[in-house]
Amino acid sequence: MSDHDFSRRDFLKSSGIVSAAAALPLVGASSRVHAGENNKIKVAIVGCGGRGSGALRQALAADPNTVFWAAADAFEMKAKNMVSALEAAAQNKDQIQVTPDRIFHGLDGYKKAIDSLGPGDVIILATPPVFRPLHFEYAVKKGVHIFAEKPLAVDIPGLLKIREANKIAIEKNLRVAVGLNNRHYPRTEATIQAIHDGKLGEILACWVYRCQHIHDLAPMPAGETPLTFQLKHIFNYDWLTGSFLVDALIHNIDICCWAKNDYPVEVQGVGGRISRDAPDDMLDIAAIEYIFKDGKRLMVQARTMRNVWHFFQANIQGSLGSTQVGEGVRDPRIYAGFDMISSNRKEIWKPDTGIKHFDSYQREHDLFFESIRKNENKNEIEYGIMATFVAIMGRMAMHTGKRLSADQVWKSKFQYAPNVDKLTIESDSPVMPDKDGKYFVPIPGIFEFT
Repeated sequence: MSDHDFSRRDFLKSSGIVSAAAALPLVGASSRVHAGENNKIKVAIVGCGGRGSGALRQALAADPNTVFWAAADAFEMKAKNMVSALEAAAQNKDQIQVTPDRIFHGLDGYKKAIDSLGPGDVIILATPPVFRPLHFEYAVKKGVHIFAEKPLAVDIPGLLKIREANKIAIEKNLRVAVGLNNRHYPRTEATIQAIHDGKLGEILACWVYRCQHIHDLAPMPAGETPLTFQLKHIFNYDWLTGSFLVDALIHNIDICCWAKNDYPVEVQGVGGRISRDAPDDMLDIAAIEYIFKDGKRLMVQARTMRNVWHFFQANIQGSLGSTQVGEGVRDPRIYAGFDMISSNRKEIWKPDTGIKHFDSYQREHDLFFESIRKNENKNEIEYGIMATFVAIMGRMAMHTGKRLSADQVWKSKFQYAPNVDKLTIESDSPVMPDKDGKYFVPIPGIFEFT
């Protein structure tokens, strides 16, 4: 059985039978990883940027007996500033229990933050995703529950490392959540269920758009190294995030695959630089075609540039109509026909009005901490792996211009940062500029992945 066959099988199980079983308590689960109702759950974070800060606030709001215990970031001031901000904003000051000796910095700070926790505690992994497999593996080794932001890796070897470590997480009964928050937005969940129940008819095609503003980049200031500069501008450097296609489009690509109840078997596409001249390696436009085994298509249009049409959502077309759903769509509906723009569309289905809007970021943490308290089996890694994999497939097609099978992609040995575990803040970056300060930019038809 190929990796691709395994993943498809695992997805189909997890999207049905396994997700229903996840609400059942584990039989004989070890008390080592179960926090009782009156116990404090210590929460540490690795990666103190905007998303990390948000995830931490949501973790503290999810359970009144959580305490912020430790913080780690590549940069000392970023970690200290997060702690100060939480101290100032916290309604319950008793939840903020970080002491100066538990604020860590440097690229090895993740170990110290995780080491400060005990069994049953929680680590939030919110660094750039190139570090996610390394940090995930260490957290599993230490036996703590894990909230891992998306995407889970930037290349296939990293994804496979996550999958292997997750086998041990399952053996240890660790609860693991993945930051694909749109899977926990009730209106999206209801819409996907309606699609599975036939309200859209047969799915004919899916369309994902992420047409957004440009990521500006000022010149690197004196005193910075390429590594520290890149760590402060992660979305401009593919080795840190896997590319804007992987980091920014993963949500709605995942939503379409969820609706389709399947994953693509092939991909082709192209990307390039049209208006961008910044000293980074970011492409500014991409068109990707994913092909499912039944021949149906998922099309992706992405760009990051100025003075163009901005659009951000997923559209799914079926034999009975079409829907807008996923990230960027707060109030999904199913409409007759394929018109996704005009105001006089005929609505044929909408989520039950009893389903509140909810904050999907908060709800994913509510469910995560509830699973810890109730000793429920919760592990979202496999669909997180597959969402990341499909996005990486698209990135590989975007960079090479090739038509690739899923099995070909699974066999890729390409790594952006093969020695990521050896990096220190004083290191050269895995991706260095040339003598003129310019970076290598992939050119479709020339660039090759191994």
